[in-house]
Amino acid sequence: MKPEHTSPAGKKKGTAFKITIGVICFLILGAGTYAFTVYKSVSYTLNKTHEPIHRSESKQRTINFAKEDPISILLLGVDKRDGDRGRPDSMMLLTVNPRTDSIKIVSIPRDSYTEIAEKDKKDKINHAYTYGGVDMSIKTVEGFLQIPVDYYAEINMDGFLDLVESVGGVTVNNTFPFTYGGIDFPAGHLKLDG
Repeated sequence: MKPEHTSPAGKKKGTAFKITIGVICFLILGAGTYAFTVYKSVSYTLNKTHEPIHRSESKQRTINFAKEDPISILLLGVDKRDGDRGRPDSMMLLTVNPRTDSIKIVSIPRDSYTEIAEKDKKDKINHAYTYGGVDMSIKTVEGFLQIPVDYYAEINMDGFLDLVESVGGVTVNNTFPFTYGGIDFPAGHLKLDG
């Protein structure tokens, strides 16, 4: 028997096929590695930033998203300084009701005078955060508005700076020129960074 010889054109096709398969495998491996890296990063961030609301089993509400149960989210803009727990300068309650296709938000004035949960005294509503952090703020807002709070989001000045940077800055209309901290702010539209 004679050995078969492969033509030069056949060798080129075989080499091109092997290179193509190699490139495809490399791209699939690269995409998989990238997807895994993104997943781990998001997972790490969520685990680092998520804090559950501390409540007793009897007060825990079960929300069924499949049945379109409404939810409420307390939004807190907290001013924290070194050596101080801080207090919210901004408090808002966001409610989402899928049954009525509505989203409503109410701003709670920080100086609202109300009963502070677990303190048996009245004070400004934003002081609840100073006394007992997010958990006491949630309980106080629930008592004040008579609405259960299911979730919360808290942002401080560092987070606000990062938020402004992540959207590429914000444009504001400055109605009059002024100087603050050695920086001049002329009248008109200004693009501000964090």
